[in-house]
Order: sequence, then structure tokens, then C-alpha cells
Amino acid sequence: MITTTVTARDILRDYKSVFNDVRNTRRPAIVTAHKEPQVAIVSLDDLEELQRLKNKDSAKNLLDFSERARKLFTDEKLPKDLATNHDNYLWGK
Repeated sequence: MITTTVTARDILRDYKSVFNDVRNTRRPAIVTAHKEPQVAIVSLDDLEELQRLKNKDSAKNLLDFSERARKLFTDEKLPKDLATNHDNYLWGK
């Protein structure tokens, strides 16, 4: 993906042009300050897609974790009264 690089000063001077360029081309703009990349400006569509992918990855990681936990606790024997007396087991009351 081709990106545009703009300075923070360019944003202050002409943010509308930068925003329009990102929105119309869907090319991210990398904002630099002191010649170092600081942030990226992306289209709302791209942001939503990134968030969707992140959430999908999080859900997969959670499912993987639960599967590993299930395997670890397969032979674990829990007290029958755990649901009603969990505080006793957690805090030793």
C-alpha cells in the first residue's frame, strides 16, 4: 500500500487537503514531526476494517485459550459446593 507522508506543520496549514486526499484515495498519511513518524491518518473505512480484524483475532485468541484451559483442567476435581462457597475457597473464610 502506498502511503503519503506529511509533516505536522502541513497538517496545521492545510489539514482539509490531507483529509480529503486520505478519504478520496484511501491511502494512509503518515504524519512526521522532527523527521520521525508519529501517527497515521486513515480513512474511516480502513479504521473499521482494522478494528474488525483486531476483534476477530481477539475472539480467536480467546477460543484458543479456552481450549488450552479445558485440556489443563480435564482431570481437575473441583469441590461440589464451589458455586455456593467460592468465597471460602478464594479467601479462606
